[in-house]
Amino acid sequence: MLKKSTPIRLLDCTLRDGGHVTNGYFGENVIKYIIKKLVEARVDIIEVGFLWNTYCGIGSTRYLTIADVKRVLPKDCGSSKISLMADFIDLSNLEEYDGTIEYIRLSFKRNRQEWAWNTLKILHEKGYKCFINPVNCNVYSDDEYLAVIKKVNELKPYGFSIVDTFGVMRVSDLSSRYYLVENNLNKDIVIGVHLHENLGLAYSLAQHFINICFPQRQVVIDGALLGMGRIPGNLCIEQMMDYLNTSYGYDYVLSAAYDAIDDCIAPIKQKMSWGYMIPYALSAQNGLHRTYAEFLINKWKLKTSDIQHILSLIDRDEAENFNEKYIEALYRSYLNVSCEDEKYIRELAERLTGKDILLIAPSNSIEAVKECICEYKKKGKTIISINFIPDFCEVDYVFYSNIKRMELITSKNGDLTKTIVTSNLLRYTAKYDYVISYNRLAYHEDIYSEDSVLLLIHLLAMLDITTIYVAGFDGFVKNKKNLYADLLERDEKRQYKNEEVKEILERKYKNINLIFLTESIYHKVV
Repeated sequence: MLKKSTPIRLLDCTLRDGGHVTNGYFGENVIKYIIKKLVEARVDIIEVGFLWNTYCGIGSTRYLTIADVKRVLPKDCGSSKISLMADFIDLSNLEEYDGTIEYIRLSFKRNRQEWAWNTLKILHEKGYKCFINPVNCNVYSDDEYLAVIKKVNELKPYGFSIVDTFGVMRVSDLSSRYYLVENNLNKDIVIGVHLHENLGLAYSLAQHFINICFPQRQVVIDGALLGMGRIPGNLCIEQMMDYLNTSYGYDYVLSAAYDAIDDCIAPIKQKMSWGYMIPYALSAQNGLHRTYAEFLINKWKLKTSDIQHILSLIDRDEAENFNEKYIEALYRSYLNVSCEDEKYIRELAERLTGKDILLIAPSNSIEAVKECICEYKKKGKTIISINFIPDFCEVDYVFYSNIKRMELITSKNGDLTKTIVTSNLLRYTAKYDYVISYNRLAYHEDIYSEDSVLLLIHLLAMLDITTIYVAGFDGFVKNKKNLYADLLERDEKRQYKNEEVKEILERKYKNINLIFLTESIYHKVV
């Protein structure tokens, strides 16, 4: 059996990579407690955060100086060594090595290699041991990777890491990269590996890495408590501690790691979840920057099969770096399912023009105006509900622009209720009375908005309807129950849309008389 004196070491990057989840902020006491527990757990290397180009304040794991780091370290780090990471910042003014920070790891994209080589020389002169961590190892051809290794051999850093940024590696991929490095990297340079959880394979890949490592080569395996890291997360370091203890006779103290998880990490995960998620698996399967998947997840109008299709359309030249304008254009194009809608617009004009129209959006505020809405119905107003069917009155029309909303509906349409859908839903349903081109409604002059109420207001404006009663068109408020039914509620970042909706209403629809029955961010009840 291997013993603790043998070459395998674990590096914990909870406070560094986990900072992507918390925007770098953990709080001073939490930072100190996590480091204390990792020391008690006998973790070999503790990466306590990023070196940063500005001062981020107490409680952050992004540090401007080594002096900032010293504040959170225990007096005795036991057998643990301390590490920091840097990514494309100027370190020429960093303090000289004084024994506090043992390692600095340089993370860089393919087009920033010169920064890495120049910074490595600076840090060597200051006395630091450095790791070279070229991210996105899968985007390098073998020849490109060999060129990096050749440069590493010339500059002689302490370590070189295989970094699976996109989480795309399977067993054969890791083997291929490892053997390329093992057979070409100077034997006295440590090999590290950093695995992401996109495909749910990090734990099995780490075990495979240990199995294929040349016995005399020193290796460092990154992990984080409970896998905390930029979504979908990292290898769980507590799993590796247990694996090395039981399989190779190591002596990591799991109880200390579990304390840190129970007291600090699990509460964060309850609020900001990470771990295996299908959209991120799809980004890995397509060899893409993970933010493409995140962008499409946040749209919420898409089913997983839609996300899969859009990701498959991304050009290889756009895969390595996230391009928001590019993916937004792909997304809009995907929603723009063509349809012949002129006849439906004419029919709706015949049925709705001259009528009193009441729109009901699915906000929680409609609970307080149920009786008022029912009274409006008795008085003959035409009621159109949006992406839901109320359970307290029958509506004349239901307007759908979101397939997930449509599929959640459990109430039945009334016998006389007509269904209006936007054309993006034609991929999923043939059950509708009217269909309108999605992009025809989504563009409000030069502003593109997916707000479902705005889509419907745009349609009514096309029909020359100038007075519209509105209930539940309230705007989104963080940490509040916004929607009428729990089934419809979701955690989404919609607050930034409030100003956009206000601008569109004021600029494009200022001639429409919107009469609000419920309190709204967009207008006060009159």
